[in-house]
Amino acid sequence: MRKVLIDNCVPLNNGDAALIFGLYKQLKEKKFNIEFSCLKKEEVEKVYPNYKWHSSHINTLFYRICFKKNLLVFLWKLFIFIKLTVFNNEYKSNDIIISAPGGYIHSYYGIEARMYILYLCKKWLHKQVGIYSQSIGHLNKRDQKILYKYGQYLDFIFVRDEVSYKRIKSYGNFNNISLTKDAAFLLLDKDLQAKNISGKKVALSVRKWNHEGRSMQTYYHLLHKIVEYLLKNNYEITFLSTCQGISGYTDDSETAEDFLRKYNYKQGKNIKIDKKYYDLEALQKEIRTFDFVIGTRLHMCLLSLINGVPSFNISYEEKGAESFNYLNIETFTVDFNSTPEDLTEKLQMFLTMDLIEKEKIMEKVRDISKEQKLIFYDLYSSNFERKAP
Repeated sequence: MRKVLIDNCVPLNNGDAALIFGLYKQLKEKKFNIEFSCLKKEEVEKVYPNYKWHSSHINTLFYRICFKKNLLVFLWKLFIFIKLTVFNNEYKSNDIIISAPGGYIHSYYGIEARMYILYLCKKWLHKQVGIYSQSIGHLNKRDQKILYKYGQYLDFIFVRDEVSYKRIKSYGNFNNISLTKDAAFLLLDKDLQAKNISGKKVALSVRKWNHEGRSMQTYYHLLHKIVEYLLKNNYEITFLSTCQGISGYTDDSETAEDFLRKYNYKQGKNIKIDKKYYDLEALQKEIRTFDFVIGTRLHMCLLSLINGVPSFNISYEEKGAESFNYLNIETFTVDFNSTPEDLTEKLQMFLTMDLIEKEKIMEKVRDISKEQKLIFYDLYSSNFERKAP
């Protein structure tokens, strides 16, 4: 049985959990033995005890010290080179190394350490190595060079939207780039059906994002108009997110509290904040209790769709709008910093869809899921079936 390591996972974030477990599901069907490298290993093991976890080499204290000053990066690289090539480790013991699906190829998160580890696995450990279902952000000049320097050696790089595909092509003369869509669609079961909605329960996911010139004040004003509209039309609002309830980690319920406080909303019958942490299965079960989802977190939206619940996206990065474009529901997305002039009309269309319209959306979700599985099987056939050199 061949062994796969899915590297650099953040499974306590349910958006990332959807991605890695979607990939896991397809690998498991092909009888691979799968392990994970992750942040916060001890906490992850408590939530997901039935999987094999290793501690990530990213975001350790030594890593943070070295990358705080770029002059010290070479020390971290030397340390990791020796650790991975000389001593026994999870990279040596696995046949295939896959970078966890997600959105971390962005200068905001830093890419050098992640790309360097993948490069070492390919060039020095001679593994089959690749990146699966990633968004490619606006990289600064230094990170563009780093991405090409290490990425050109990988067996495959799959990007999850057209914008990312065109952008990475502009960063270098890659010959290993393929286009896919979001790995969360690999989770979908065959029996997805649209819900015949009769209730007025809305899950609203929010997040803090003030990078790339984004304004939280403008975002809050947009949220205010959404909440105002929902309350006026007698909807029950629960603030719920893929990121909440973990001590020391991003908690979107804090952003929800801040928003309600700034606009003098009170929690009560029609507004509440759910602060509970859910694992991926429990979160999906909870999402299915709602009639609609309005999400800033993209994977709050995608998880709702693959569970039969219509979603409306507030797009803080390109990945949200791109996903809703290929789902053919671009009408149901607004920009994080858009003005609310056209919001009312869009919300009204979204909340008054009939069952036929909802089923068309779910049919598209099913089609994309099938497409992603076919792309995965092609990747499996062309890379994973053959033995590494």
